[in-house]
Amino acid sequence: MGSGYRGYSHTQGATERFKSQKLMDELKNSGVKYTEKDVVLVAKNYYGKLLWLEKGNESSGLKHIEIRHQKEFGENTDIKDLLMKILSLKPVKRFSRGKGKRLSDVYLYKKNSKHYLVAYGDNGYIVSFYPYEEGKY
Repeated sequence: MGSGYRGYSHTQGATERFKSQKLMDELKNSGVKYTEKDVVLVAKNYYGKLLWLEKGNESSGLKHIEIRHQKEFGENTDIKDLLMKILSLKPVKRFSRGKGKRLSDVYLYKKNSKHYLVAYGDNGYIVSFYPYEEGKY
């Protein structure tokens, strides 16, 4: 595991773990708009809500998280793996949606004494995910 080690998220087993066929079928049958080839992760949160992460762009999704927040996680953090672990936890706080905002849910999670924020839309699309420090955002 040299300095270029980026986890195992590129392997076939990890792809199936991040995109189980059962959850992909549920997403397909949900009626929400998404781009199947761009989905990189699909999961259910603690409350059973179906969520998914797409490759995205600079404003939302995995690309946004990597561009804006990778350094906050640490260079060798596998964002998809950590997000899967975080989503299975019971959130410690829910932020109310600001007036005019399109996000449906913003939840704060705690894992190993660190806080993480996950924001997603009404449809379950994960917009952003990052380590959270009170007063920083």
